[in-house]
Amino acid sequence: MATRTPPLAPQSVRSPRLLFLLGAIAAATLSGAFLIGILGMLSSRSLASDNWLVILFNINLRPTSTQPSALGVVSALDIALMLLFGIVMIALYPALSSKSRTWAAIALALPFLGLTLFFATGMAGRSAVLLAGLISSLLALHARFGRPGAAYAGALASALLLFVGDFGTALFPPSQLLAFPIAIGYILWIVWLLLTSVELYSRSQPTHLPAGRAA
Repeated sequence: MATRTPPLAPQSVRSPRLLFLLGAIAAATLSGAFLIGILGMLSSRSLASDNWLVILFNINLRPTSTQPSALGVVSALDIALMLLFGIVMIALYPALSSKSRTWAAIALALPFLGLTLFFATGMAGRSAVLLAGLISSLLALHARFGRPGAAYAGALASALLLFVGDFGTALFPPSQLLAFPIAIGYILWIVWLLLTSVELYSRSQPTHLPAGRAA
């Protein structure tokens, strides 16, 4: 009996799997980079340059040792983090666009628009990453992407870091009342990125079945 050669997977199937894998790597890298930011604060020896979220935390917790001008430095670390986050948004687009192409496209574009603004101003633009995180988390919740707990964690983390961290630090004097919500948001942000990496990696595997498909 002649052996039938299984048909090659369509490009539309293979391509999202590659995107999911790249997104999983980017999200895991981001989670690790932000975790290093915490270790850098706990260690007497700096492990890496502070990302802007760590600087926001330190401005409010230790205003005498951290000046707001530190946010005005065009940091190579922040640029790399924003680029990695853009890759995550690209990887999430195929899943999130099933709920709303418009909002998924906005979430995808925000990190790159923010990066352009960051280059132009040296200060503004990084908030776009947090807004993209908020939009994508809410879309993930409605599109049933991953576990609901992960989407809730991402939405809460993004909201705390955006409204309390970025906007609160800009509008109000340094305060520990701002530092603690920033710390909570920062930890949830790491957890959300890690869970997003796990979900993207799962979807990159050939054995993964789309929602609604039975084995």
